[in-house]
Order: sequence, then C-alpha cells, then structure tokens
Amino acid sequence: MSKVLVTVRHPALSLWQSCLHRVLSRSQPSRDAGGLASSVEHPVMKDACHAAREHAGSHEVEPSLTRRRRASACARLCARLALARFHGDHEEVQRLTSELRFASCDPLWVESLVEYERALLLHRAPFYRRHASPGDFILPELPDEATVALLSDWGTGMPDARALLEQISTCFQPDAILHLGDIYYSGTPHEVRAHFLDVFADVFGARWPRVLSLAGNHDRYSGGEGYRVLLEGLGQPASYFCLRNRYWQLLGMDTGLHDFNPRALANTLTLLEDSEVDWLLDKVRHAGGRGTVLLSHHPFFSLAGVGHDAQGRKLALNPRLERAFAPILGDVSFWFWGHEHNVHIYEPYAGLARGRCIGAGAVPVLLHEQRNEPLPGLVPAPGESGPPRRVPGTRLGNDGLLDHHAYAILSLRGPRLTTRYFQMENRLLVPGHVPPPGPPLHEETVTLSPPACLYRGAFPGS
Repeated sequence: MSKVLVTVRHPALSLWQSCLHRVLSRSQPSRDAGGLASSVEHPVMKDACHAAREHAGSHEVEPSLTRRRRASACARLCARLALARFHGDHEEVQRLTSELRFASCDPLWVESLVEYERALLLHRAPFYRRHASPGDFILPELPDEATVALLSDWGTGMPDARALLEQISTCFQPDAILHLGDIYYSGTPHEVRAHFLDVFADVFGARWPRVLSLAGNHDRYSGGEGYRVLLEGLGQPASYFCLRNRYWQLLGMDTGLHDFNPRALANTLTLLEDSEVDWLLDKVRHAGGRGTVLLSHHPFFSLAGVGHDAQGRKLALNPRLERAFAPILGDVSFWFWGHEHNVHIYEPYAGLARGRCIGAGAVPVLLHEQRNEPLPGLVPAPGESGPPRRVPGTRLGNDGLLDHHAYAILSLRGPRLTTRYFQMENRLLVPGHVPPPGPPLHEETVTLSPPACLYRGAFPGS
C-alpha cells in the first residue's frame, strides 16, 4: 500500500519538511534512493507533518487525522520556530530556541533546524526569466503526428511515482512529457535532483523524450535555486513556453510565481506577469491556424475554490486569469491544470469549453481528504448559475482507502487531437513490474475544422 504523504500549502513549513527529509535521508541513505519514501514513515517526519498541518491553518487539518495522531510537543515547537525564523520574528526565535534547548527533544529536530537555517540563507527571490521578443521560448517543433504525456503534482520520488513514469514510457513511448508542476516538499535543489531528474534518468537512461516542467507553488517555496536547477537540467529556456507542430500549439504558463506569499496563502488568487500574458495572447492571436492548448499549474476554476474575494468569500473562478484570457477563451481547445490532487473533467464553464484538472500524479490522497463536490458557499463565475460541474462518469477511482494516480495522453494526429485519461491503483504501481493501463477513465477528440493545414502561413508567426 502507498505510504501516506502529507503536504501543506505554506512555504515556510514546506521548506522545513524539505530540510527534515534531507536530514533523515542522510541518516538512512540506502532506503528508496532519496525519494520521499525514505523519510515519510519515520516517526519524526510523521510528527513534523501533523504539526505542519496544524500550524498551516484549520483548512489544512483533517479532524479525524488530528484525533488519531496528535503532533508531539517537540514537533509543534519546531514548526513554530521555523515560522518565526521565516518571518524574521527575532524575539519569538529567541524565546522558542530557549524552550527547545530544555525540552529534551530528539537531536534530529535540532539538526533539521540547522539545515533550515542554511536553506533560509540561500533563499532568494523566485527565479523567473522574461522574454525579450515575441519569438522567444518557442521550442523546436513536434512531429505532425506526436504523443505527449501530461502529468502533474508528481515530484515525490516515491516508488509509485517512478512506476507511473515507467508505465508512460513503456506503454506510450511519448515524444514529450510535460509536468504541470510541484516537486515536494518545497522544490529544493536536492529534491529537484532526487525526486525528478534522477527518476527520469533511471527510467529513460540516455534517451529521454522532450521533458518540460511548469512551476507550481511548491516549486517556489524554497526560493529560486531549485527551479533554476530544474530548467537547466531539462534544457528548458523559461517557466513559460510554446511547444507546437503545424496543427497544434501547447502553451505553458507560470502561475506559480505569484503563489508565494507566506502571509496570505489561504487567500491566494494567483496571477501572471503582464508581459507573460502579452506573450501568450500573441501566440493565440498569431497561431497560424493551429489549435491551442493551455497548460498551467493552478486552476482556472474549481469546485474546491481558487481563492477568496475582498469579502472573504471562496471563488469558483480566478478573476485575474479570467481577465487575462477572456478575449481568447473561444480559441482554446483545452486548458489542463493540476494543483488539486484529483482528476476533474469539467463541463463547459466560464467561456472555456474543456477545463481539465489532472493533479493526481503521485501524492497519495485518502478518500476522506478528497473534494469531489462543490465547496459550500462557493461563489460561481459571473454569468454562471452555479459552481463547475464534472462530466458524468469521470470521477477518479479508488482502492477503498486511497484515490488512484492518473495522467493524460495526448495523441496529435494532424488536425485531430485525442486525449485519454488513465488511472492506476497505487498498490499496482511497483517499479519494474508495471502492468499496462486499463481502459481510459475518459476519452475525447477535437478536430480542427477546417484543417489547420489550409491556413498554413496565413498569419504572422506561423
């Protein structure tokens, strides 16, 4: 059975989890090759994770979990100390350090805080590279007939994540793999290598497909260095890009850059840089007859909510992204995102024909932690009578305890784009012994009409 992995949407606490994970991995280096499985079951990490959930806010805490296992006093003390250091509260740091000195805690706690201090010294503004001209960040073209795999929230380095990648490699031999973001716990350089680059190297050897990765919120929690290391390792020019062939273009965007505020995470409505919006709109308006697929980490809309308005009400639709893309939504065939560890195949909503959440890449999610119904009190998108609705019959499966992992396969065949969504029980995902995927959870095809080839060269930038 998959080990339970606890993550929180808080940069300070995610960074602290990263530091503790590294300390524990060093103490037992032979286990699981540095993935999160090497530390996730350690009693100290379990205490740390539950303390992180408690301090991240009540919206992160599952009451049944809190009753079943309460975080230890040492874990709570270290979590508070990590927060105080992150926020620069020097008086609180001195008081808590004094308490920790006399608390008779496991030395691992102290070692993790030393590692945390080092990480904070290296912490810098999130890495971001801007284009200089509209032609920047347009990647070498895909074949007119190509297979592209999409997965998200996958960077745990755990055995089931590795096995999922093996299944994609063996069964589909994709021309490109696009990851929609989140390497856990906080996208440190160590985690980028151990949980992402090393796993791809183990699975693909020296013959990688094209691999690209967006920036999620967890990728930026440790600052800029880890994501810079990732882009360098992938040969990816920036956190946003255009990957295309003669018929289709896949536009990756960076919604993670502005989901970094440690003081307002529960209210975060992420947005894009204005210059990036201009670049993306230019690609759609000058598509040369191509169909457009948008890719982001954060959702355009969600039945779980995307943030709060000025009155504190939970919103179904991100108004900042809506303002950016409203002029071109009618030209968008698909918009894929992650962030929520689930699969949601949405009916048309807020002007978007096909919004798709595919965030169930690798984080094990207990059934009672998953949201499959609209959040009570959710404010619908303007012009909509209610919250988003899923296409009937597309709910992600489970094994009675945990939801399945999932990914999407895009088959580009000239003017036809077929998307299939595959799911797999966690218990069947064993590296080296991966069964072929079963029938897709959902399958859909979009055909450009008239075919894009008739427009070839009709627009600038084609």
